Amino acid sequence: MDLYATDSEVKQLEQRLADMVAQEQLDDMLTLAWGLRQRDSRQAVSLCDQVSILLNKSRRSEADKALVYLRLQLIRAEERWLHADLDVAANIVQAILRHPEVHLDAVCLSDAHHLLGFIFSDQGKHVECDIEMAISIDEASKADDVLRRQCAAAALARIAVLRDDKLAKAYFDRHFETRNPPKDIHPALAALMNDFLGLYAGLNEQFDDSIAFLDKAYRLCLQSGQIRRAILTAANIGYTYSRMNNYEAALDWQQKALTLAKPAGWSPSIGNCLMQIGDTLRKMGSLDTAEQILHESLEQLSMLTNSRNYALTISALADLALDRRDYHLAQNLFSQLATLPGAQEQADLQELAIEGQATARAKMKSTAREANGTQGTVFVKR
Repeated sequence: MDLYATDSEVKQLEQRLADMVAQEQLDDMLTLAWGLRQRDSRQAVSLCDQVSILLNKSRRSEADKALVYLRLQLIRAEERWLHADLDVAANIVQAILRHPEVHLDAVCLSDAHHLLGFIFSDQGKHVECDIEMAISIDEASKADDVLRRQCAAAALARIAVLRDDKLAKAYFDRHFETRNPPKDIHPALAALMNDFLGLYAGLNEQFDDSIAFLDKAYRLCLQSGQIRRAILTAANIGYTYSRMNNYEAALDWQQKALTLAKPAGWSPSIGNCLMQIGDTLRKMGSLDTAEQILHESLEQLSMLTNSRNYALTISALADLALDRRDYHLAQNLFSQLATLPGAQEQADLQELAIEGQATARAKMKSTAREANGTQGTVFVKR
């Protein structure tokens, strides 16, 4: 069972299941649930329930039953993570890791640590995230699963690039030959590689390259069932266009991301899209609408106050306060940004916090000088 399934593989599974009797469906139904976990998380959980019923009736050994059960639990944990129920998701994964039979399946171990890394990332636990990703890579290596090992390495580089882009790029280059990439590369891995390269290019203000890489990543994410990452990638394309002052293109991509996120009902993804749209509208001067949408974003991210996206929304509201010339509020929001867990070890957010506070203080001093100058003026009647 690959880490990610392509659209064609999912369709083949669906067709094959239609011709099987119930008890024969167990393995293919489990594989289909795994392939649908982001394409249609509700259906994936429903399939898990059906597999559980078949599993209880099967004559498999207790060890085999346990391994199927652990994979079902992993799907359920990912569904909770997608909905920002992070504590529940983490508890399920940690129970999987404590299960005595899990060590019989290095692939399951790799996937469990991989998912726990993503959960820790959303909780603002950056060191723990890196550790889990490193363990995932190690377990995939033990299983001789090249795709899993490479996907985990690319994901680790992608997470680290926001803290230290140069160090992350050096790590990425050690794992991947980007100058002469292999012709036959799994779309899931290609998506992750292009996502990293696009983000790295954007951080270094190579905007055309960034959009080209991220556009490839977006299409490959959809093809490989990485829907959460597809939403984020589309939003980041919009953000890049916004940095280029092409606000129409920015809103097109951000709306595309939101259209993909809403049917899934994943609050972290919806909140991120709203944050991006709100910030673009702020730059266009639609301050009232921008403020409303940014507060909607905070509501969606209310279960993720330790996340990077929550910190980004606070940053956007701080910029909005500057635009409104409410410098005291801007100062407070930028100060809050610097201390948020989601901004810790995030070089770009720390820089924004420092620069924002300095700008707000300078504006307050300038405003005070202007006010004092006006009050001290004496008009002489001649």
